[in-house]
Amino acid sequence: MALTLRSSTSFLSPLDPSSKREDAPPCCVVPMPAPGSGGRLRLARAAPVEHATMEEMASPEAATLLHHGGGGGQGQRRGKGTAVYVMLPLETVGAGGKVARARALAASLAALRSGGVEGVMVDVWWGVVEREGPRRYDWEGYGELVRMVERAGLRLQMVMSFHQCGGNVGDSCK
Repeated sequence: MALTLRSSTSFLSPLDPSSKREDAPPCCVVPMPAPGSGGRLRLARAAPVEHATMEEMASPEAATLLHHGGGGGQGQRRGKGTAVYVMLPLETVGAGGKVARARALAASLAALRSGGVEGVMVDVWWGVVEREGPRRYDWEGYGELVRMVERAGLRLQMVMSFHQCGGNVGDSCK
């Protein structure tokens, strides 16, 4: 499993210099809560919406807010910016209930961590957990995965999957 992260420019540019279009939708400016205020964003129905001009959107302050200040949950994140979670392969825990290619997975998790990824997401296949029969649960493979992700210093999102793996476009399971 290989991981390559290369980018010399931002993926989100407030202004495209090659475009001459003037009919772009206006940008909305939303005031962010003060850091440390426990700040959840709340919808204020009566608050007027400000539309930023192209000059305001191209300012360094706007770029800083766009790339570093818009997460809302800064107290829970390691750094600034948007949290990125990477989906692990569908067969990370195989049909036998064991972590597949554990050494390669550990190396990949370390590479993801060094690349600035917040965490990983994995499908928890109910058929793998309950493979011995009804109401006979074996979580050991997923328990090992949790420990591996924890050792790598990443967060983990687990999605319960009750359908058969392999029925969707791009599914790699057999």
